[in-house]
Amino acid sequence: MDFTRSDISTFLEVVRSGSLSRAAANIGLTQPSVSKALRRLEDEAGVPLLERGIHGAKLTNEGELFHETARRYEAQHFELVRMASELRARHSGLLRIGITSPGESNVVHAMSELVRRRPAVRLQLRIGKSDELNSAVEDGLLDMAIAPAYPGQYWSCTQLILAEEDSRLVARVRHPLASNPDLTLADLTPYPWVMASQNSAARQLLNSVFQRKHQPVPHVALEVDYMSEAALEVISSTDLLALVRAPLLRGWLGRVMPLSISELHIKRSLVLLTRPDAKWSHLMVEFRGLLLDATRPRHK
Repeated sequence: MDFTRSDISTFLEVVRSGSLSRAAANIGLTQPSVSKALRRLEDEAGVPLLERGIHGAKLTNEGELFHETARRYEAQHFELVRMASELRARHSGLLRIGITSPGESNVVHAMSELVRRRPAVRLQLRIGKSDELNSAVEDGLLDMAIAPAYPGQYWSCTQLILAEEDSRLVARVRHPLASNPDLTLADLTPYPWVMASQNSAARQLLNSVFQRKHQPVPHVALEVDYMSEAALEVISSTDLLALVRAPLLRGWLGRVMPLSISELHIKRSLVLLTRPDAKWSHLMVEFRGLLLDATRPRHK
C-alpha cells in the first residue's frame, strides 16, 4: 500500500475539524483536493474511512482504527524530522508549547531564557483550555503544555507537578459581602460569578462544592477561558464573584479582596503535560529544567 504523508495529514485535519470544508480552509487546500486525498486513502485501505453528510464528516468503525494508527504515524514523523533538525544544529530546532493563560509569568520567563540561550531556536505557542491542550499533546500537535490541575481531574498525558497554588474567592473592595466575617455558601447565592466554561475542571470542581452542601450552583454572568487582568477589572467594578489564583490576586489587592469561606479555599497544581511515549529532544529537556527553576520557591 502506498499512503502519502500529505494524504494522511489531510485525513487527520478532516477528523480534527469535523468537516471537509473547514479542513480545506485550515490547511490551505480546495475542498475538491481534500476529497481526492480522502478517496486515495480509502482506495488504498479498501474500506470507507469517513461518512460524509450535511453535518460534516464522521469516522466509520474502520476509520476509527485507521485514525489511531495515522495519529501515531504523524507524531512519529514529526519526532523524526525534529531529531534530524537537532542533529544538524544543536542550538536550533522547534519547540511547540501550550499554555492556558498568557499571564503565566514563570512559563514566559522560561521561554525567554531558552531564547537567550539558543538564539536560533523556534518556538510555537498555543493558548487554549486544559482539555484541548491535553489532546493536542496526546495527538503530537504540541510537544508539551503547562496547565492547572485540580483534585480529581483526569489527564491522558504524563504530568510533572511544577508548583502548587492557592485559589481564593474574591470580590471587589466594599462588596456587600465584604463586611460579613462569617460567610457561608448560602450567602453567595444572590451574586453572579465570573467562571470558566461549563466543561472546565475548575467549574466542575466549584459546582461540586456547592452541590455537596445542597446549595444551588453559582449563576455565571461572565464566562472566560482564563482569569485575566480584564476579568479582574470587571470584578473590581461590579458585584461579581470569582475564584482567583494567589499569584494573580496579589497585584490586585486594594481593588479586590479575598472573602473567607473555607470550602472555597482551593489548592491546584501547575503541571507539565507530555505524551507518555514521547521521545524527549534536547530542547524539551532544557525547557523542562528552565520551568522547574522558574517555579521553584524562592527562600528569602
